[in-house]
Amino acid sequence: MQPQPHPAQAAGAGSQGFFREALAWALDQYVTVLALLAMTALVTYAILIADLRSQEGSAAALNLAGHQRMLIERGVLLALKMQHAETHAERQKIRQQMVETVTLFDNMHSYLRNGDRLIRQGPRLLAEPGELSPELRTIYFADPINLDQQVQSYISAVKKLLSQPVDQIDLDNPGLQYLLSTAPEKAVEGIDKVVAFYQKDSDFRLQNTQNLQAVSLVFFLGAIVFSGTFLLNPLVNRLKDSMASLAEQRDFNDNIINTAQALIIGLDPFGRINLFNRYAQEISGWAEDEVRGIDFFDTLFAPEQQDTIRALFLEVMEGGHAGEGGAEIPLMIRTQELVDIIWHATVVRDPATKLPTLFLITGDDITERKRAEDRLQATLVELEALSGRLQEEINLAATLQHSILPSPDIVLPGVQGKATLLTSSEVGGDYYDYYKVGGYYSVLLIGDVSGHGVAAGTMVSAAKAGLYPLVNEGVTRPAEILRSLNETMVATAHQSLLMTMGCFSLDSRTGHLRFANAGHVLPYLRRRGEQEWRMIEGFGLPLGKTLDTDYLAVERELQLEIGDRLFLFTDGLVEQESPRGQPFGFDRLEAVLSEYADAPPEVLQDQILTTLRAHCGREHFDDDVTLAVIEHSDRVEAQAGAGESNQLVRVTEGFYRSQSDHFTSPTSRQLVVFMSEGEFHDLLPRLSADGIRRVLPRDDEFYHRLGWEHLLAQHQTTPDDDIYQLVPDRMMERSFLLTHSDDKLFFMEEIRAWLAELGVLPQEHLDFIPIVLDEMVENSLYGAPRDGQSRPFFIKGTERALAENELVRINVAVGPETVGLSVTDNWGTLTPAIFLDHLTHTLAEGVEAGIGGAGLYLMWRMSDYLQVRVTPHRSTQITTLWDLNRSPQIGLRTGFQFLYHSEHDEVVSHDASRFTFH
Repeated sequence: MQPQPHPAQAAGAGSQGFFREALAWALDQYVTVLALLAMTALVTYAILIADLRSQEGSAAALNLAGHQRMLIERGVLLALKMQHAETHAERQKIRQQMVETVTLFDNMHSYLRNGDRLIRQGPRLLAEPGELSPELRTIYFADPINLDQQVQSYISAVKKLLSQPVDQIDLDNPGLQYLLSTAPEKAVEGIDKVVAFYQKDSDFRLQNTQNLQAVSLVFFLGAIVFSGTFLLNPLVNRLKDSMASLAEQRDFNDNIINTAQALIIGLDPFGRINLFNRYAQEISGWAEDEVRGIDFFDTLFAPEQQDTIRALFLEVMEGGHAGEGGAEIPLMIRTQELVDIIWHATVVRDPATKLPTLFLITGDDITERKRAEDRLQATLVELEALSGRLQEEINLAATLQHSILPSPDIVLPGVQGKATLLTSSEVGGDYYDYYKVGGYYSVLLIGDVSGHGVAAGTMVSAAKAGLYPLVNEGVTRPAEILRSLNETMVATAHQSLLMTMGCFSLDSRTGHLRFANAGHVLPYLRRRGEQEWRMIEGFGLPLGKTLDTDYLAVERELQLEIGDRLFLFTDGLVEQESPRGQPFGFDRLEAVLSEYADAPPEVLQDQILTTLRAHCGREHFDDDVTLAVIEHSDRVEAQAGAGESNQLVRVTEGFYRSQSDHFTSPTSRQLVVFMSEGEFHDLLPRLSADGIRRVLPRDDEFYHRLGWEHLLAQHQTTPDDDIYQLVPDRMMERSFLLTHSDDKLFFMEEIRAWLAELGVLPQEHLDFIPIVLDEMVENSLYGAPRDGQSRPFFIKGTERALAENELVRINVAVGPETVGLSVTDNWGTLTPAIFLDHLTHTLAEGVEAGIGGAGLYLMWRMSDYLQVRVTPHRSTQITTLWDLNRSPQIGLRTGFQFLYHSEHDEVVSHDASRFTFH
């Protein structure tokens, strides 16, 4: 009977067997040794780095706490220096230093008070949320120290001191008295306790780092001993076996080279042949023994080809990529004949020295392919000539088609809009057109031919030709227009192509709209003040289908009000597909229309096309796309020679003074500009009664430098603030956002100090600007916030915090010759009538304390240009400009423009002959 092993021995044998299996598996992994050493190094590195970063954060906190102590003492010292400074400039400079000091001190305190951990990322230390230790929490928030309360008291005292004009600070100032008391010393004592805590914590962490370094060293040395004993020695034996396998692989590769059906030639770094496979011998007629060691270029290439192939050799040897693409160079065989070969080349380098050891060239015999390519090239030349002639004809057709389309900027009586037409090929099948009749009828058409290309373009040209006599005849009835064009389409295409079309006719005197549809996609209508767009239904057969269609039976009539919008488009817009085959569809279109319902036409169109391109994933489309945004802008009275209703009406001062009757404009009051020739203050009551709110001095050099046409076009809306439009060449700019009424004085002083530091503004301008800024901010804080009954929400001068959704923003811009100031709020309660009335009243009665409107008057009189832009119940933006080339003065020549973007809300009160707004 065999003796049974002891249980401990059996367990030991089992453990040894498991270890041998694990070791055998490790030997099969070529990177085991490297991985083990790398892992050991990484673990050691990670442990040390984590500990060092922790120490770095503690050291940074210690540094911040120590720096806080210095900043408190610096704040007290600066306060004393400010009180003893002799000049305003010195006090202003010290004040700026105190602002920077208290801001830095506040930031440091917030890090330490919150227990934030400072972690290095790259060259910077970043704060991460942390938690205070119990000992620090006691120091910061518990009596008797309560360091956080002391620091907040110190910061509040400094800010109160800085809120006072620098020239009025004396020893009786409460903020200064606080700084000179023992309170800062108590805060310093608390900070010293924080410094002591962080010093103790840093010493503790340093001792831990030393212990970790010792443990890491022992761990790393153990890993090296294990790798050398159990892994490196077996791997050396395996390397010897691999060398033998490589020798066998080399013999196998030689067999492959000699059986390959391509020329394979090897060269040494000097261009001598040392490898010449069997296929190369068969093609060239040379044996390998005959060419081995001789110059490759001189032997196998004609003299005129040797430089080309040698240049390829040199470039590849220097690390270039010329040999990868292939080079077609004839090979000269033993009989001196040339064989067409395409060559590819690469270089083999020594792994250690990286120097070239073998230049390997492969060549493919392309003689037969070359002959076929020559025949194909001749055919392509003929096709190219034919294609060129066809392309010239298509380009001519595309040019002619674009020439027959009207301007994309639609300007008609009572109508303004924007159209865009994008063709999927050179010649498209979409079409839009418009014309006016009698000074008040506006006719618009949009069409789409079934298909695109030259044939569709021919139909578009036929439609344009068919419309021409209707324009001359003054036809305005949509049904009559479609009937006539249908006859043209039937005669042109003989029912082989169809064209859908929508036709609209607006009587801008009344807003009466007629609409007839010939199978076109239904247009959208949006009523002013609404977000929703609704389709206008109207159905009829496409043009060119049959002569029996009665478009009069499907004609519709609607009533448009000023501000109503139409959106016209072709079906190519909604049928464009995404890469997954999903059409753009009406839902996506309606979402964009609703989101940008009040945007200018060009902005709305850009957003639609941007969304469409994002959906399709490309810039160009598979079908033609046309869209147009049309707005009923105003009502027009039929007057002989009245001209376009949407053009500016310039009223000269001489003409205006010669008229005794009440001035009535044939166009929108937004578009009436009074051209003053001097002081016009005596005309303000008349201008107010006539509602003329745009006055520009015609001969003022400053206004011409601002851009005369640019000023005249200010009634057009813009997404940018006016100050950036009026001071486009600004060198410096600042922006300030108020959150409390107390911010006003602080920001005013900050702006004045900043402008003074720039050194480009004369002292006179530095005196004027704060006065105007004060009135502008007061208007936004107390004059603008009003309820539906125009009653102010706040009493002037009361302290108040701005609501979360309330905006009061100050912008300052300085250019080489101009300085601009603007204040924006989001109330939009100021109206032209109020503005003009305040100017007139204050001019007649003078500036009276407690009487509203004096601020607007001062803004006008103390600036070189005043502009007010109001979007009712949305925003008010007041902008003032000064000419740095002349001294500021309180004159009566300053121009002003009040731009009120809600013309449809403006009506005339016949009783008072004044403008009122609802």
